[in-house]
Order: sequence, then C-alpha cells, then structure tokens
Amino acid sequence: MGNSFNRSHRGGFTLVELLVVIAIIGVLVALLLPAVQAAREAARRMSCGNNMKQIGLSCLNYADAHQGILPTSIYKDAEDFDIKGNWIGPPGGTNDPANGGPGISGKGWIVEILPYIEQQAVYQGIKNGLQTTKGKLKFGPPRGLNGSGMAAPDIRPFIEKQYPFLSCSSDDTAQPSTDFWYWEGISVGSTNYKGVIGDSVMSDGSARGSLSPPVGFPLTTGSVPDSHNTAETNGLFGRNTSVKPIALKSITDGQSNTFMVGETVTGQDFHGAAFFADGDFGTCGVPINYFHVGLDVAALKNSPQWMQSRGFKSVHPGGVNFVMGDGSVQFVNEGIDTVAYRSLATRDGGETASLNQ
Repeated sequence: MGNSFNRSHRGGFTLVELLVVIAIIGVLVALLLPAVQAAREAARRMSCGNNMKQIGLSCLNYADAHQGILPTSIYKDAEDFDIKGNWIGPPGGTNDPANGGPGISGKGWIVEILPYIEQQAVYQGIKNGLQTTKGKLKFGPPRGLNGSGMAAPDIRPFIEKQYPFLSCSSDDTAQPSTDFWYWEGISVGSTNYKGVIGDSVMSDGSARGSLSPPVGFPLTTGSVPDSHNTAETNGLFGRNTSVKPIALKSITDGQSNTFMVGETVTGQDFHGAAFFADGDFGTCGVPINYFHVGLDVAALKNSPQWMQSRGFKSVHPGGVNFVMGDGSVQFVNEGIDTVAYRSLATRDGGETASLNQ
C-alpha cells in the first residue's frame, strides 16, 4: 500500500501585502492623529475657559460684597500718588506708612478673590504674612530678596506654588519661575489670567501721557496711552487701583462689551508672578497674539521690546479667551480689528464696539 501525503498549503501574507497593510495603518493614524489632537486641545481650551469663568464670577462676587468695587492691587510706586490718584513723585505720598498710609505691599488683585474661589486657606496665609513685621514693610528694594511686603518669608509657601485655577493646561510654560521681574532668584508661581488694564502700556517710567508705537510694534491706530505714572487706567484693573478703585457702575460702555480678564502665555511675559501687583494685568494696547519669537522670560527682561510682552495671547489655535464684565467667557479671534479690540478694553470710551458685530 502506497503512502500518500496530503501536503496542506499554508496561506499567509507576502512581504508586499504586509507592507501595504502597514502603509494603510500609517495613513489611518496620520488621519486620526490631528483629530485626536484637536479634540484634546478643545478640551484644554474648555478647561481654560472654565478657569476664567470662575475667576470672572469671583470678581463679580467680590464687587457685590464691596459696594460694587472690583478687586484692587497696590504696587510699590503707590507712594508716588496722593489719595486722589494724582502723581506727586518722590519722595513719598499719603499711602506711605510713614505718613499714616495703608502700606505698599505689592499685593495683587488675585489675592482679593481667593476667598470667592474656594482658596480661603491661601488667602488667610497671605493675609497673616502681611501682618508680620516684614509683611508690613514696603515691598523692596532690593526687589523680592528684601523679604518685605508680598515677599515676606511667611508668605513664600503660598506664592511659590503653581495653582491649577490660574493655569491654562495648553501652556507648557505655566509653571513657577525665578526670572519674573522683581523676583529674580526667588521661585514664584505664575498666572495665565490677568486683569485688563485697558489699551494702555506700562512704560519704563520715563514717558508721560502716551507713547508712539515702539520699533517692531505693529500698531496702526495711533499712540498708546502710558499708565506708568498714573493711578488711573481706562480698563477694569491696574497695579495701583487701591489708590483709585474701579467700580462696576463706571463701565458705561456696557459690561458685556468690556473685557475684564484675559489670558496670556507665561513663557512670553516676565511680569508673571501670580499674586503680585505687577504681574496680574495685561493690555490690549498690544495686538492680540503678539509673540516675541526666539525670546523667553529671561531674554525679554533685556529686550527693548519688553513692553509688548504685556499683551494678551494664548497657544489655543486662532485666538484668546477673555472674561467680559458680565462674567461671560468669549473666545476672541486673533483677526479682530485693532480698533475694535482696543475699544473693547476700555470701560467708558463711548465706542460702539461689540463682539456680536
């Protein structure tokens, strides 16, 4: 009897077929990856908007509890203003503790809303620190290393942290830094969210009244008001609003048509200390999403264009989140007309600008 062998033929992928399958998978991944990334960014942008919504509501709740006054900041040069906010210059003014004034701690407006954003412990820690011997002294000089005012040792544990409610998850640079202005060598937490000072800039103090657009500043609508030597701003915040507080009733342009808080990119702004009066405001006098290409926080301090770092910007594609004066959050397209953008930053300019136009 002869033996018969049934040889089974084993099918399988040829090399060509395998390469085709791999190529198809690669194409599918390439098609899906942008969609996944877009979905993740949409979630991050929504989270950022939620942070800003809470901050906006906290500002309004603060105002409700303080006769309609928005939270205020007090900066070291508040000693150069009289009680009416008039510039009187060196050597001092009615705000100086030596003259019976409230002190120049450098406390920013974000400190004031902490109890309204479920951060009572942080608020109390800062408040207690300001009541210590060092805390009662004027902030600086020599800057934060002097350990006075907001740099008092008892306050450090609270200001050196990075708080999620002040951080945009899309911004990888939202972290503590030792390079912020007045805090060199001291690590302090940053904020992505800043009060809108209006459409003015903060100069080096040598200018008076207004500034023409500096070199490299792509502004086409005239000069920019300078708010360095004044206690007044045409927005809703400023670094010396404790001298002349801003009330909601002063928003004659309409709360829904006025920016209150905007976002920025920490790595593009060396004035970024979260609870410090010189780190919690920005301006629409700088075009939206104006980036300093190739410059980081440390380099910006030595750049002649440092004033432009005060503008609002984000890493969200196409625009920037803003909280309006009524507490709503709006995503403002980076292509917005410059005149309309500046108009939305002022509280009583009489303009007819609206995001709904």
